[in-house]
Amino acid sequence: MNTAKKKFYQKRWFKITGISFSVIFIALLGVDIYFRSLPIPDCESGEAKIKCPFLAIAKPSTESRTAFVNDVEKAGMDRFMANFVAVQVGWQQNGLWSVIKGEAPDIYSLDKVHGVSHCDLFSKFLPELEEMVKTKEIDGQITLQDLVEMKKWVAKQVKVEISEPSKIETSLLFVKAGGNLETQKVYTEDIFMLLKGIKPKRDSPINVDLLDKSKALAKWD
Repeated sequence: MNTAKKKFYQKRWFKITGISFSVIFIALLGVDIYFRSLPIPDCESGEAKIKCPFLAIAKPSTESRTAFVNDVEKAGMDRFMANFVAVQVGWQQNGLWSVIKGEAPDIYSLDKVHGVSHCDLFSKFLPELEEMVKTKEIDGQITLQDLVEMKKWVAKQVKVEISEPSKIETSLLFVKAGGNLETQKVYTEDIFMLLKGIKPKRDSPINVDLLDKSKALAKWD
């Protein structure tokens, strides 16, 4: 008996692909809705520059999202995390169509992104912070909690509450600068190299697991 040939949209691979894309889209939409619930602080933008220390080192291509992700991965960020950041930031900046077209996010306008933007940037107070750590460091190292206290001080100077993006920046800084999650210590010179857009001597890769562990160890209360 002859069986009718299935049309392509009736084939198993097409259904599985469609379901997979639907699940991914719904997940991304859920994250986007959550991020958009977080306010964008009204900060003084200042000159157009890359304000994220990690991206300042990576200097990723903005020709396309693929090129952006490749460069960010080379600089030490896990590819899954790099893709997630690129999609979420690009979606907020330029809409879903830009994500579908594979456009890269605008790394010079991160101060206009829900869940990313924050006014209490370490980089605004480098001379003061370099002076401050002199009383904290032991054998050339400071602790993760020292970084937390430094962030609290910065937030106080610009009169803002500590936000989730601020906490993420602190943990990302600790991990990328080669911070030891067991001792919770990091070399001071690596922290300030990173804040100045210079690759740290003890440069470390970044992934979601390491970032989450660092966030769990930081005490903000």
